[in-house]
Amino acid sequence: MLATKSAFTLDQGERTRLERDGFVIRESVFDPAEVRAIARDCEELVTRLETAKRKEKHVVGSYMFESLIDEGTVVKWEPNAPEVVMGVEPFAHFCEPLRDWGLDARLVDPCKAIVGQEDIILFTEKLNVKRARFGGDIVLHQDFPYWENLTPIADRIATAMLFLDDADLENGCLEVAPGTHTSGKFKQRATEGFGSLEMDVEAFDLGRLQPLQVKAGTVAFFGAFLVHRSLPNHSSRDRRALLYSYQPAGHPHGAELNSLIRRKGGST
Repeated sequence: MLATKSAFTLDQGERTRLERDGFVIRESVFDPAEVRAIARDCEELVTRLETAKRKEKHVVGSYMFESLIDEGTVVKWEPNAPEVVMGVEPFAHFCEPLRDWGLDARLVDPCKAIVGQEDIILFTEKLNVKRARFGGDIVLHQDFPYWENLTPIADRIATAMLFLDDADLENGCLEVAPGTHTSGKFKQRATEGFGSLEMDVEAFDLGRLQPLQVKAGTVAFFGAFLVHRSLPNHSSRDRRALLYSYQPAGHPHGAELNSLIRRKGGST
């Protein structure tokens, strides 16, 4: 269970921006030395995944996935460079250093305002790795559709996104649509399976998107309904980010829910 210390909770101005825009940005949350340490932990995990015995990869929706049953996680590979890791989710149950960073009060405390209570725990964790020149796009989406069939409290899940590199338009920074968190679930693609969880781009005004060009060590906090995406990395610089998602205490972690689905013969 996560600590309930409130030293880093959102102030009134931030709560006002959260209510209006659906997200809050805090700069310099982690100092350069901490960012380097976290990035080292991330790279060790990526190396571990890249050198592991390979299993079958599947193109699902806009992405290429590999399910690692023994580790209880899913690796996302770059579709156009299938030996390059694009991301991994979840990881806290088998990567202790990165789990511990996710328990830091600087990430946890601000998310309490989004979840709506003091006592919160991890729901899932994701590492996004946009390699220089290889990093592909993260399609337009909301988080809620991916979680609503896993847990009854999907609408209360809060995410803290920690940027490990300076992010700008050239290397595929996060783009968000302020105010979209108040509109519920947007129209999704008219396709089967996982791809149907992605938003219908034709039914959304992309002019509403705002790029978040931020420095390493910045954290973005947002809820499950905020519309967001990121474009490919065309630069010579990596754009890595850690996303920790929190839920009310008393509910199972996403890794447990996915394991239960697999035992019942379903898919994740």
